Amino acid sequence: MLLEMGLIAGGIPAGWILRRNAAVVKLVNEALGWTVRVMLFLLGLALGLDDTLLGQLRSLGLYAAFISSFSVTGCFVAARILGRYAFPEYAAGSGGTSSGERGGSRGSFVALGFFLIGAFVGWLRVVPQGASAGDAATWVLYLLLVLAGMTVGFDLKALGIIRELKGRILLIPLGVVAGTLCGSALAWLALAQRSTLSLPESLAVGAGFGYYSLATVIMTRLGDPALGSVALLSNMMHEALALLLPPLLVRVTGRLGPVLAGGAAAMDTCLPVIAQTSGERCAVLAVFSGMCLTLLVPVIVPLLMALR
Repeated sequence: MLLEMGLIAGGIPAGWILRRNAAVVKLVNEALGWTVRVMLFLLGLALGLDDTLLGQLRSLGLYAAFISSFSVTGCFVAARILGRYAFPEYAAGSGGTSSGERGGSRGSFVALGFFLIGAFVGWLRVVPQGASAGDAATWVLYLLLVLAGMTVGFDLKALGIIRELKGRILLIPLGVVAGTLCGSALAWLALAQRSTLSLPESLAVGAGFGYYSLATVIMTRLGDPALGSVALLSNMMHEALALLLPPLLVRVTGRLGPVLAGGAAAMDTCLPVIAQTSGERCAVLAVFSGMCLTLLVPVIVPLLMALR
């Protein structure tokens, strides 16, 4: 987490120095869009290359898909409620439409296409043996974080939002927690006739908040590798949905929608999408919310696992 935060922080002064150069600002914004697409392609490629994950996708994918989709939906609903009652300046139709929002559904489907192409290429084994899509994705992520930091630096006044909102800013990570857990509970009800998962287990899977590596490690160390696999798949899907859906749904959920849907990943992987669809001010909120949720994952997941 420290490295990711350092990359974002390093991009901010670069953005501030270059903020008056219109060509650089345009180039950075365009680069954000393409690096997100490359990131999704590499995530799909990693999935297609991993036979173990593909096998798990067939056996456990139904549970993971339900929990991730209901959790993300819960976050969008929470964003709509917060926008209406607590953050009217970010509510749907409040103005401040960004270029990413204007891209609408087309941008979402293009991004989905990159992900599916990557998965198909990996499944065909077209790439050379020994190639690591995961390593490549890591370096692309580092570039994304620097670019996202630069977009914040283009408008440093956005940092003042934390001071302006004061305690109200805590409602954002709390909204993610409420939306995710409510969505996970609904997913458990929908799967009650088919799944052996208990309600606390379903909640624990959702409580990864898109932080798939940490949630998986915690569950595996607690002696349930099968549930860890569900958490891995579910939170990977959560992150993919958070990358794909915001351009399509931001007009309905308001500009907080991408922030809440990103969960813990809002501070890194999903940050460029948030900056594009919701603006630089919401990117600052995303970093704050993602940090809070990252700290909550190792607390909430073990507590829910203990309730089984």
